Amino acid sequence: MNGPTFAQPTTSGGSHPRLANTRPANRSAKPDPDAGGAGRVLTYLRLHWLTVLFCGTLLGGAGSYAAWELLPAKWESTALLQVDQTPASLSSGTGPNQAPRTEFGTYVKTAATLLRSDFVLNKALNEVRDLPTIKDETDPIKFLGEKLLVVTADGSEVIHVTFAGHNPADVKKIVDAVQRAYMAEVGEKDLQRRQALLKKLEDAKTELFNQLRGRAGKPDPLAKGPTADPTVRPVSGGDPPRTLPPLAGAVPAPPADALALLAQRDPRKLLDRFDKLSVEVEQYPARIKLLRNRAEQAKADLEKLKTAPITDPLIPQAVEKDPEVMAAARDAAQAKRDYDFTYSAADDKTARDIGVKKTVWEGRKAALEKLRGEKAFAAEAKNRLPRMEQLAAAAATYTQQAVELEDALAVARLAEAAVRQAVKDLPAPTDANRVSADGRPGLPEKPYLPDQTDLMVQDSVLGRVAQNFYALKAELGTLERVRVIQPASAPVQKDSKKQILAAVAAGLMGYVLLAVGLVGYETMTRRVSSLVDVTTAGPAPVVGVVPGRPGSPASADAVDKLRAYVGQAWLARGATCVAVTSPVADEGKAGTAFGLAGSLARAGHRVLLADFDLRSPALHALAGVANGPGVCEALRGEIVDIRDAVVALPGGPDLLTAGAWSADAGAAAVGRRLDELLARVKEPYDCVVVSAHALLAAAEAVEVVRRCEAVLVCAQYRETTVPLLRRATDRAAAMEVPYAGVVYVGATDREALC
Repeated sequence: MNGPTFAQPTTSGGSHPRLANTRPANRSAKPDPDAGGAGRVLTYLRLHWLTVLFCGTLLGGAGSYAAWELLPAKWESTALLQVDQTPASLSSGTGPNQAPRTEFGTYVKTAATLLRSDFVLNKALNEVRDLPTIKDETDPIKFLGEKLLVVTADGSEVIHVTFAGHNPADVKKIVDAVQRAYMAEVGEKDLQRRQALLKKLEDAKTELFNQLRGRAGKPDPLAKGPTADPTVRPVSGGDPPRTLPPLAGAVPAPPADALALLAQRDPRKLLDRFDKLSVEVEQYPARIKLLRNRAEQAKADLEKLKTAPITDPLIPQAVEKDPEVMAAARDAAQAKRDYDFTYSAADDKTARDIGVKKTVWEGRKAALEKLRGEKAFAAEAKNRLPRMEQLAAAAATYTQQAVELEDALAVARLAEAAVRQAVKDLPAPTDANRVSADGRPGLPEKPYLPDQTDLMVQDSVLGRVAQNFYALKAELGTLERVRVIQPASAPVQKDSKKQILAAVAAGLMGYVLLAVGLVGYETMTRRVSSLVDVTTAGPAPVVGVVPGRPGSPASADAVDKLRAYVGQAWLARGATCVAVTSPVADEGKAGTAFGLAGSLARAGHRVLLADFDLRSPALHALAGVANGPGVCEALRGEIVDIRDAVVALPGGPDLLTAGAWSADAGAAAVGRRLDELLARVKEPYDCVVVSAHALLAAAEAVEVVRRCEAVLVCAQYRETTVPLLRRATDRAAAMEVPYAGVVYVGATDREALC
């Protein structure tokens, strides 16, 4: 047979006299409720594909927009600096005052660190402070230090300076500003220091040359006489150290007899001491002047720091919340209102009262501004106090060092005068006191002459100074060690792929989330969506599949097939009462009962269609008649002969309406009275089709169904849930109704071909 498989009766006995010893077979064979899980998911997606497409597009579009805005691809700009591995130089060596050459790796790391130093970033900030990227930051220096990327590769001479941001114009300006600030603060200042060193070397060379030229014409350069203070400045390769140690040799002058003894034993040692003392006396004034200048500079910086404007943007806000400032602001505002009111109300705008109020207002306003300044300075002083203490300590230290050097200069001058006198008193050299270059006496040697020896010493110093001067002058004309080889490049979005992928993923996630939500909701509710759901819902087999709703042309053939199955499998075996029910209300049981009764009547059976859905009857509406006295009235005893309430439908079955519902009728639908009523309605008919109440919703439905020989449980497409359908079929099996089956209402045309 091309159709559903019916449960075959057995001979195990039963309670119905006409169907004795009959029971449905395979009651214990319960299908797996979880069978076809993947197919069920596909079914849910097929049911809601339009919802997923429409709502998923909206949700995915919103997610893509949010991802595109929250994860924008940053613009990057890069500048390149080149550091020569070997400093460009035309000199063959380093002078005594030149800084030693730095190892290349250390020099590159130092340059990279200086690029992110505060003084370089602060100078760059002066150019880009008004850019939107910088203006929104509370601490721009910290922001630049964290976001600026300085990359150096091992063995490479190139330094990459990169900055990434959301504004391409700002990114390029910031990189250019940092590059220019570095070249100005580091490169140009280094050049300025070397130029200053060159100037000092030139002054020293000129001074020594003038001294040599002046001494060459004097018969006794060591003769006593008024001498001016030395003016030769110390030669340095850069800024002097922060702390200047005293020069060696600042010791008291030895006694005259000791100098005479030294002159007799070793005249060269006496000459060496004289040379050292001369150098010290010449260098002390320059160092004292430098320390005095530094002390004055520290004091000037301290005063400048005391009067510097407020730099912390949070201080003015805190000052405005100060109670004294708020009170002064209220007084100033009140004085302003008094002045404005008096001025607007007065006819004579030059009245004395107006002038007094204006003076009061201006005075309070000035007091308010003064108070704000004092409060702001007090708040700022907490931040400046460490620096102010440092400057004050530096000024005191420089002053103390200058005083100590002045004392040392005085001692050195006394010692130089004593040694100068001892050198002057040296006797003319003879063969006896001639000495060789290695200090051995008695060898032939050039006679010692004080004037010539002093000229030779200073001439040697002049030679070294001149050598350093011309070497440094040549180096200043060569290339700088650090130079710009590429300014900030055009900003590019290097990580746009990440932004695109995030936007695409967010868009797809909208569909996925909506699909998962719908599948989860359908899984929780488990509404009947296909014939598979009905066949796996319980022990009762599927005996009918009705496409659409009963009564439509498409369902006529399916109802006839259901009638054939019921007639062959149930009525032919003696069943006379077929109950049609459903798990809950509005699941197609009334239409199925009406269609089945009509099909049986057309097949030649005498059929009674009884509406036992006492609470919500619907058969009279389908038949087009009024809901007159019927089952409820018979149960209450208001109708003597139930056949008087039967309505003959033209060309169809007879109809017994439900009547008017009452609690008494519901209470009477049990026991003997219900048995007698069913027995009376069966007598003249071959078959009685009972439309019962929902099986899980009312007690009288159970009473009616268990007194019938067969029961049809209707399952409506997208209305009935699988758990409730399983519970209804299990209850029908527990009531031991001889025949039970499920009718799937609302199936597809393909499913109706089973």
